[in-house]
Amino acid sequence: MKKYLTINLNLDWNQILPILQNETVVLLNKPNGDFILAWGIDDQISIDADLYNAVQVQNFIDKHTQDYIMGYLAYDIKNDETRPTPNKNQDNNSTDLFLIAPTHVLIKNGKSNLYYGNASTEFINETLTTKSQQPTLKTESIQLKEQTNKETYLNDIIGIKNQIQEGIIYEMNYCVNFKNEFTHFNPVDTYSKLVQNAQAPFSAFVFDGKNYILSASPERFLNKSATQLKSQPIKGTAKRGKTVESDMEIKKKLVANPKEISENVMIVDLVRNDLAKVAEKKSVQVQELCKPYTFKTVHQLISTISCQKRPKISFTDILQALFPMGSMTGAPKISAMSNINQFESFRRGIYSGAIGYISPNGNFDFNVVIRSILADMSNKQISCSVGGAITINSDPLQEYEECLLKLKAIQDTLC
Repeated sequence: MKKYLTINLNLDWNQILPILQNETVVLLNKPNGDFILAWGIDDQISIDADLYNAVQVQNFIDKHTQDYIMGYLAYDIKNDETRPTPNKNQDNNSTDLFLIAPTHVLIKNGKSNLYYGNASTEFINETLTTKSQQPTLKTESIQLKEQTNKETYLNDIIGIKNQIQEGIIYEMNYCVNFKNEFTHFNPVDTYSKLVQNAQAPFSAFVFDGKNYILSASPERFLNKSATQLKSQPIKGTAKRGKTVESDMEIKKKLVANPKEISENVMIVDLVRNDLAKVAEKKSVQVQELCKPYTFKTVHQLISTISCQKRPKISFTDILQALFPMGSMTGAPKISAMSNINQFESFRRGIYSGAIGYISPNGNFDFNVVIRSILADMSNKQISCSVGGAITINSDPLQEYEECLLKLKAIQDTLC
């Protein structure tokens, strides 16, 4: 039986990850140095594009109640209401869901260093002190190329606003994709730079055997602690100022911006309604509304909505109610997702999906996959997507510039 062991080593994912980068690995880390890192596969479930089956996934989870389960959910698993929406941007190589019951798990939480698995302390210490034999190949400079040009983007925003004017939707998250080919790519080195550039609270590194996912996400999709569910959607973005004074002024303007506040409030209302599908009566609460948070490259407005989960509600029941997250779709959700398929020129895949873990006690935590790099190792291609919420008050040019702002930490990492 797997058990927890205390590790008497100074655990640093930056030193451990190079040793494990070519194994199946999932890392979730925070700016303060805390992390959960898993590698090796005792069991796994991998579902190809458009083949999501909730019963199959829940059976896998129920089979591994004594294990950590770690991995990702792609945007396109959607839910029973939205999944039948035809997707014109087919990609037969996409994986819609990838979860593993890992052989080994390391957990650093403050001063606590733990291992979970069947290995001995001697084996773990030897593994963690082994020097990486991987060549120190550097990632070449990669300039991402837009797949939707500026003129098309501006015209699409006008089209989306027409849909809002007609009452079909009242907010939609519209996203665009950037990509380029590469010859040399060092995933660990690139990820270390990305984390340093973004300093995001929900960063993640995943290698599923085919692709690397490097995420510097500032956003939590959903956390479960005991019976409490908590979601923290982000809506409202402003750049950082060059001086302390200008930075504070920008932050004040963001907090008072009616357009940014309305974006956030609309999604808060959507998340409240989604949580109500799985919540105890009268337990849904808005704990924070449009609270400003500051990251290395941007200020953002974050709201926190929570509830008490009803008994006998499963993980896939919760996905059915809440996934994909409202901050990456719009409202009403089903109409917004139909419009996303109409206007966007790419299949989102892992972008605006979620990466995270389920612990042996049933708690879980998943991020929103934004500010992320996908490295397709077979096709030697890097891609990154960015987007923003479009409302009736959106200015097309400002929305375009906001996308470029969100891309900045990624592009700075790759150049």
